[in-house]
Amino acid sequence: MPKSPPRPPGAAGPDAEGIPDLLGPAEEGEFRRRWHEVQGRFVDDPRQAVHAADVLVGDVMRTLADTVGRHRHALEGQWSQGLEADTESLRLALCRYRALFRRLVST
Repeated sequence: MPKSPPRPPGAAGPDAEGIPDLLGPAEEGEFRRRWHEVQGRFVDDPRQAVHAADVLVGDVMRTLADTVGRHRHALEGQWSQGLEADTESLRLALCRYRALFRRLVST
């Protein structure tokens, strides 16, 4: 299967291989808004800004982990329901895992 074309930053929706964005537009916008606030606080309270940055990064990581977990669960459900999955079903499952893998390593 050919490599998916790059998507512009902030592009919403599934990629060419059907894997949705790991953050929805609203989540991404909220995280970016919070980051902007963190940066704005640095001059007045550097220690608090660094603490807030740590909290924010933790929130982003938890959100991403939850999203990836849901994607993995859905993919696993597609191929693991029957003991005898046919080769074509397994090929499609592998293609979807590859798409998810690519999305993860390009984030």
